[in-house]
Amino acid sequence: MPLRSAPPRALLRRSIAALALVAASIVALAPTRARADAQLAGDPPKKVREPGPLEKGFVGEVAWRPALGIFSQGPVPEMRLHVALGGAIGTRMRLSMAPNVSIYLDRPKASGIGVDLLWTVYPVKRFYVRFGAGAISSVPHLREDRIGKPGYGGLIGLGYEWHMKKKANFGCGVDVDVRALKDGTTRTTVISGVHFAFY
Repeated sequence: MPLRSAPPRALLRRSIAALALVAASIVALAPTRARADAQLAGDPPKKVREPGPLEKGFVGEVAWRPALGIFSQGPVPEMRLHVALGGAIGTRMRLSMAPNVSIYLDRPKASGIGVDLLWTVYPVKRFYVRFGAGAISSVPHLREDRIGKPGYGGLIGLGYEWHMKKKANFGCGVDVDVRALKDGTTRTTVISGVHFAFY
């Protein structure tokens, strides 16, 4: 009977813990408007935090990124396409619904479609931290599988955006995506690449 190809738990824990620690540190250390505005009597004026990079209203994003599915026998090459549609909540936060397609380059029949709810925060300038939760229709159970099974979970990511034009940004980042199958097996995918955001 073949052994299951569960991803190394140590790698999974380290990947998620590292990104979560960095994300939490950045959000915690970023000055809030309340701290910037708070002053004690007699203190010199403190610098007020500048507005974030967003404007209230519609926000769209298109991303086409290479990815690697992590298995104990080796990685599986993928491509991940998502189109996120949502809106800005203030100048430093946006919430989006992101339909996506995962294409397994060496096994097209295992490719799947999904949808994630994405929460993106800009704690420092155009540097962002991203969290997502959702489902995907097909994730390989074993590395040698030619078909996939539904998976549920989410992602955490970091990145930076550069301003291109008045209503467009170019971004680059990395996400760690973790999905659980019905039997409790988890699959980890590392996604990195670029995206374009429109406001």
